[in-house]
Amino acid sequence: MVFDTHSHYYDDKFGETREERDAILEEVLSGCVSGVINCGTTYENSLECIRIAEKFGGAYAACGLHPEDVTDDYAFNDESVGKIKALLSHKKVVALGEIGLDYHWREDNKGEQKRIFRSQLEIAVKEDIPVVVHDRDAHGDTLSIVSEYKGVKGVFHSYSGSIEAAKELLKMGWYISFSGVITFKNAVRMAEIVKSIPDDRILIETDCPYLAPHPHRGERNDSRLILFTAEKAAELRNLPVDRLISQTNENAKRLFTKIK
Repeated sequence: MVFDTHSHYYDDKFGETREERDAILEEVLSGCVSGVINCGTTYENSLECIRIAEKFGGAYAACGLHPEDVTDDYAFNDESVGKIKALLSHKKVVALGEIGLDYHWREDNKGEQKRIFRSQLEIAVKEDIPVVVHDRDAHGDTLSIVSEYKGVKGVFHSYSGSIEAAKELLKMGWYISFSGVITFKNAVRMAEIVKSIPDDRILIETDCPYLAPHPHRGERNDSRLILFTAEKAAELRNLPVDRLISQTNENAKRLFTKIK
């Protein structure tokens, strides 16, 4: 049984209605997947993550403001960060996230992205809760900002940075998570990073419905396909796949302490 540390089952790619989306997750959790963390990107879908977590025993939630959503009016309002903070005490909210920086889609609002990122990291320090970090084409700034918050622990999800940055993050106590990207034929650099992560700091994820692994690249992803990522990570680390899954499950429970 494998645990998916990063998913988005509220996404409309899983269906137009709540009932359709819930049916897919119910099917996922009845198979080889023991649990999932749904990661919010806005206040509204963070609430949906909590609803899903309350409905399904194997579902957990992370709540946060994603950098792509800093373009929305509410994301510029510190009151919205406070609303996210109010969700963190829920018994099935295991992390603050998905937060971070994204310069791939927007470079003109870097200052606002950094401000919202720092505001949420400050909450993580005060609430002593792990964070889930999104970093796309913003590696230097993201590493610099998390370095300012020595008390924060968490994971860089679907890691895409350098091996040098990964080493710095590991020194600070961070976990590194890998998605289906590691199964892609052109993921040579990422393969070397997968090999370098200590046993007690590696996690795996889907980021579904996105980033489906080979041989399903380009299709809608779901947590059942995480087995392809687990198999590739195990191959790269010269481990039996069941041992890789056991390690990553243990790591998830150590980082996200509310997971049962």
